[in-house]
Amino acid sequence: MLTHHRTLRVLVFLPLILTLFVFIAHSVFSQDPGTTADPLISKSYLDQFFKFRSMVIPSGEKLPVQQGAVLVMRSGKARLQCPKGKSLLDLTDGKELVSGSFLPANHLLLVPDIGDYQIEAQAITMLLVQGLRPRK
Repeated sequence: MLTHHRTLRVLVFLPLILTLFVFIAHSVFSQDPGTTADPLISKSYLDQFFKFRSMVIPSGEKLPVQQGAVLVMRSGKARLQCPKGKSLLDLTDGKELVSGSFLPANHLLLVPDIGDYQIEAQAITMLLVQGLRPRK
């Protein structure tokens, strides 16, 4: 009688366990990470953080820039204004740009830390910018 109960349990629970295993295996192996259905990084994230935007600064205007911003001056003439002891990093030449320096054309510039950084246009200036956030 006891072996009959064990046999009955095995016959009832074995199909349930196998069905559960099949569902789990199917859900795990049916996903293709990195495809458009399941991207590793969403396009909206990339657009928000890694997309350069064009900005035109009229002559005499100032553009405040924040920590982490990346700039490329495409045309015009602009001067950096920042507190004493602060500088922008010119990633193209591996140099630091101190306050009063003119921005070099077509160089990748990084704002490395928090400070009162401003770009003052001496002539109409076009910049490619990434990581600028509106001031509150």
